[in-house]
Amino acid sequence: MQEQSPKSISASEHQARLERAETIARRLGFVGRVEYRHAYSRFGGAQYGMAATIEQDVLVVDAEAFRRDATGDDFSLEAIIAHERGHQLLCRHERLRRNLPRGMSTVTEEVLASLVGSLIAENPRDGQILILKALSELVESGMPLGEASQRVEDVLTYLEAVL
Repeated sequence: MQEQSPKSISASEHQARLERAETIARRLGFVGRVEYRHAYSRFGGAQYGMAATIEQDVLVVDAEAFRRDATGDDFSLEAIIAHERGHQLLCRHERLRRNLPRGMSTVTEEVLASLVGSLIAENPRDGQILILKALSELVESGMPLGEASQRVEDVLTYLEAVL
């Protein structure tokens, strides 16, 4: 069972985590402020917050992302941040925004963010894990596996053309 709160870390470790998260975020194209919070959010390890302008957007990475990254059998820190950068692109990329369904469901947004993240992740394993995350979201929402697989393939083809 996951502990309720992360173990204390030094100020230098806190700064190192912030710098690592920011380096990955910038490499993946994130624009805005990157923060590190030494807490568990129960949101997977990171959250994107859209602001009035892209420069004011915020990416909050928390201790859970580093815990998951350290296990080696879960999402890497890069995959987590790529997924959140996917959210930013869904909100900020003009061509993507024009072609997204109005009032899209949470499941649809999560699937799309994972698929966008899979295309921008630098590590092929991270890209595959994000594709599997998208597929899992669709199946868990009630879509048959074959249909979900075809949908993921179709959306990836579209996203590759747009991005």
